[in-house]
Amino acid sequence: MCGFAGVVAWDERYRICPESLRAMGNALAHRGPDGQDHWISHQNSPSADNPQCALTFARLAILDLDRRAMQPMTDGRRWLVFNGEIYNFRQLRDQLDALQPGRVWKTTGDSEVLLAGYDAWGESCLDHFNGMFAFAIWDSQTRTLFLARDRMGQKPLFVAVAPDYRAVAFASELGAMRALSWPDTTVDPVALTQYLHLGYISAPATIYRGIAKLPPANCMTCRGGQIPTTGVYFDPNQPGQGEAADSRGDFRSAILTAVQRQLVADVPVGCFLSGGVDSSVIAAAMKSLAPPAQRVLTFSIGFDDPRYDESKYAAAVAKHLGTEHREFIVRLDANQVAQDLPRLAAVFGEPFADSSALPTHYLAQQTRQHVKVALSGDGGDELFGGYDRYRAMHWGFVARLIPPPLRRAVAALPSPRRKSALARWKRFLRAAHLPPPARYGEYVALFSRQELAALFPGAMRRDLLVETFQRLLAGRDVVQAALATDRVTYLPEDLLTKVDRASMLHGLEVRCPFMDHQLVHRAAVLSTAQILGGRKRMLKQAFAADLPPLVFRRPKMGFAVPIGDWLRGPLRPMMHDLLTAGDSFCASHFEPAAILRLLQEHRNRRSDHSQRLYALIMLELWWRRRTAG
Repeated sequence: MCGFAGVVAWDERYRICPESLRAMGNALAHRGPDGQDHWISHQNSPSADNPQCALTFARLAILDLDRRAMQPMTDGRRWLVFNGEIYNFRQLRDQLDALQPGRVWKTTGDSEVLLAGYDAWGESCLDHFNGMFAFAIWDSQTRTLFLARDRMGQKPLFVAVAPDYRAVAFASELGAMRALSWPDTTVDPVALTQYLHLGYISAPATIYRGIAKLPPANCMTCRGGQIPTTGVYFDPNQPGQGEAADSRGDFRSAILTAVQRQLVADVPVGCFLSGGVDSSVIAAAMKSLAPPAQRVLTFSIGFDDPRYDESKYAAAVAKHLGTEHREFIVRLDANQVAQDLPRLAAVFGEPFADSSALPTHYLAQQTRQHVKVALSGDGGDELFGGYDRYRAMHWGFVARLIPPPLRRAVAALPSPRRKSALARWKRFLRAAHLPPPARYGEYVALFSRQELAALFPGAMRRDLLVETFQRLLAGRDVVQAALATDRVTYLPEDLLTKVDRASMLHGLEVRCPFMDHQLVHRAAVLSTAQILGGRKRMLKQAFAADLPPLVFRRPKMGFAVPIGDWLRGPLRPMMHDLLTAGDSFCASHFEPAAILRLLQEHRNRRSDHSQRLYALIMLELWWRRRTAG
């Protein structure tokens, strides 16, 4: 688990100097506090016949802690930088030994196996890997660069390709790309529109015109002067061959196998535990796999506001399982949050509006004091149908039976709490008349299309989420299409992005067993009846004997902080200073009247605009850091 960056130049105009390479590496240092290294093929003038490759790497040592496993790593012909874990590397090592008898291994970790796998299988090595990863391989003989990202998008990879295709830059985080002068870093209005609409920016776009995300399950091959070739090697919405999920034993076995794979490490491994279904299932699986004398470490975070505090549930599950549990209670003041928000804005590298990044940041910060690796339950909702919006899609026809005047009257009622029953009904009724793709878009929107038009006159009209839903609706019902859409949008672009950046800010590796691709394949066969037959019924049946009943009876809380109250109270001055300043991003791009309306309605408790205002704050903090250089 690490961070990396690099540049390959086939032309003098894009040559990188050691100082710029070090600047790229320094921007990633938090991802790898156990050491940094750099490599430059040469500092002569790059050309088609003599391209320059420069790589930088920051290491978080999880497997083979010896210096010999440091990267960039080479086999003499190829150079590798790699972020992530290949969980089945020992099995692959045995396969490679059978293919190439007599191979002498220099390390005991997964990086050398990845490089050897590419040597043996070429680009199809990706089909052999079980893990989370992003990597770059430079082949000095063929003068080609190969980039790849894991199936579900757990590990990030940003790419900039020069307009004439004679240079490629890549990095684990956007901040590292800012050390280069040639990528176009003007704001992309399509990406800005999507951010305001959903709170995140989906691959391949970033907030910058000239920098892209390599999408999950994608690979790219680059040769000087040629358009890069890309490929897709996995679809999370298609079942594997012969997959069937008709019994609880199937899922129990698949989850235990996924957790077993992800326990591989040469350092202690812990587990995030909220007391909800998903994290409790992962902790129960971890406990059942552990030898009797081995400690199982669990970690939870709590707040002094009972509306957001799940610590008592986590403690009850930990006691039931017999784990060694550590609980961190966070008592936040305005000054602390005001200091932490710019740090989060910086590590994401572009606007990111999910306020649950704050508690994730605090949990990772505390957990890192005890372990380097933690398992989490992220992805359970998207695999097993945990969100109310899936049921809302199924029952959408009911809303259309309610007379329009009554729907409009309910929609006009004040709703000072965003997650209150009234606020949920308002969203449900407001979208009732829309076709399924647009209706789902309204359910998940941060700013609705109408609100977005009032705020941002320059908003682009294209709705990428609705287009994705429409495409995935073919051959599926509306519930299946909603799940499929989340697996390729919200899951990788919001949840997994949040977990990666907030944890790696503290040098903590977080692994998500629900993202095991074989488990994802298995969940893809679940029918709508199985999804709607009870919230995550398949998970509950599989682990009912392992966990206390309260795990399955308690209401879903989500991982949140009282951001709405903070923005009415201690954070209100900071919010006003950011959003109403004459030189702000908001002032130059958005309608001032729309901003003032959001501020006033939130302050007066007419509406809960906490997530919209948080999104604008994070946009402004990102912009200020960008303009400050």
